[in-house]
Amino acid sequence: MSFVRGLLPVRRGERGLAAFLFGFLTLMVLADWLGKIGADSLFVKRLGVEYVPLMYVVTPVVMLVTSALIFAFVDRIRGRTLLLGYVTLVAVASVAIQIAIPIGGIVLPIAYVFAHGVKETIYLLFWIYAGSLYDSEQSKRLFPIFAAAVLVGKIAGGAIAAAVVDTIHSENLMGTQAVGFAVCIALVALWWKRLPDPGRGPADRRVEPRDLRRTLAGASAVARDDLLRGFGIGIFLWYFLMQIGSYLYLVGLDVSSLLRDSRQSEDLFSQLYASVYTTSTIAALALQLLVAGPLVRRLGVAKSLFVLPLWYLLSYGAALVAFSFFAAVAIQLGERIVIPALHRPASEIVYTQVADDARARARAFLSGGVNAAGNIAAALLLIATTALGSSTAVILAVATACSALFLANAGWLRGAIGRRLAANLMSPDASLRRNAIFMLPNEADAVPAEALEEIASHGDRESAEAARWALARRGTLAAVGAVHD
Repeated sequence: MSFVRGLLPVRRGERGLAAFLFGFLTLMVLADWLGKIGADSLFVKRLGVEYVPLMYVVTPVVMLVTSALIFAFVDRIRGRTLLLGYVTLVAVASVAIQIAIPIGGIVLPIAYVFAHGVKETIYLLFWIYAGSLYDSEQSKRLFPIFAAAVLVGKIAGGAIAAAVVDTIHSENLMGTQAVGFAVCIALVALWWKRLPDPGRGPADRRVEPRDLRRTLAGASAVARDDLLRGFGIGIFLWYFLMQIGSYLYLVGLDVSSLLRDSRQSEDLFSQLYASVYTTSTIAALALQLLVAGPLVRRLGVAKSLFVLPLWYLLSYGAALVAFSFFAAVAIQLGERIVIPALHRPASEIVYTQVADDARARARAFLSGGVNAAGNIAAALLLIATTALGSSTAVILAVATACSALFLANAGWLRGAIGRRLAANLMSPDASLRRNAIFMLPNEADAVPAEALEEIASHGDRESAEAARWALARRGTLAAVGAVHD
């Protein structure tokens, strides 16, 4: 029984809402996954994989515009209203795109951008809403479980796509996405009165309209923050390296699914795409349930953020020595296993150390804007190397060097998390102090000893006790004794 509680550390009063959020996120990811598999297959097989880097530019630009809108309105629209409006819009747009797919041409890149944009916006809006519901202690327990919902959705979506594609064919998978999001609308409607709504919208306060200057000023404030600046660099490198890996994988997959009949080639691409992703996602779910949650809770967030950079450094380095389709798959497993199972939930916990009034805007800017910049940078690299006739080795060399930079940034970020915890333990904001106290036990070795001594001497009772415990754990017994004297 204790083993089950360790895997699912949900307390009695949290079970209803946690179950809804898990099911809702699972269903959104499942529906989007069906549409994404179909859109990718049609684009690669009908237009050509050589145009994928161009989509890596267009899609992030669309996401930058989308994140700017979210960034501007996130404080003005209630969280549950934002979720309902989002799933409704996606359902309607999916129907429109499905009707237009037989036209071909420009519809195919529109479907591609839409499917990938929906994927990113799912994560952005869900974590904005979930981040407003839970404090640091709850986040460390529940966010790994919600991350598992992403994996469950991908497993189910991939399995369904592989099973039905021979019957309905890749060109009709966007319609199944519309059905999935229609079910999401019904789910939100049924739970509407039971959904917490902590966001303060127009009913609670009068908000001045935000123009572009105000939005950019807010983004600049986020960029000047010591913790968020290093965190943003990490997000940029994360998406830069992930996008390069995705392209290398698609190239190999395109070659592996060549058939004479175009429809059969599209369907085989979808089946291979879905099968590989489903298999890797099952492995990610096992990792999530058995390893990731306990790992984040035991090692802490700062150390957990080292895993993805190390994975990319090793996999890109190995591919640089001897590149093959299997090497591309190994790189891709970083996106399919390490990110959803460990890196994303650990990253979301970092936001609990940001003040409540800035947290949603910081998440919208970093998760919706900086990641798009990383995608664009990867696309420009791919386009440039193709135009210059450079070999894959050049791309891999750049990716390996950036992986080393990603790993170094994780080391710097660990120190920034420690400094922020020290500042929050002395903050007049009770919410920030509470979140820092909950996070401190696993991050104590990242906080400077002199800062802990200062908090032990002059902090409030709970912060001082937490600091003394951290000093004792680090063996700074003399300092603890001096504080008691």
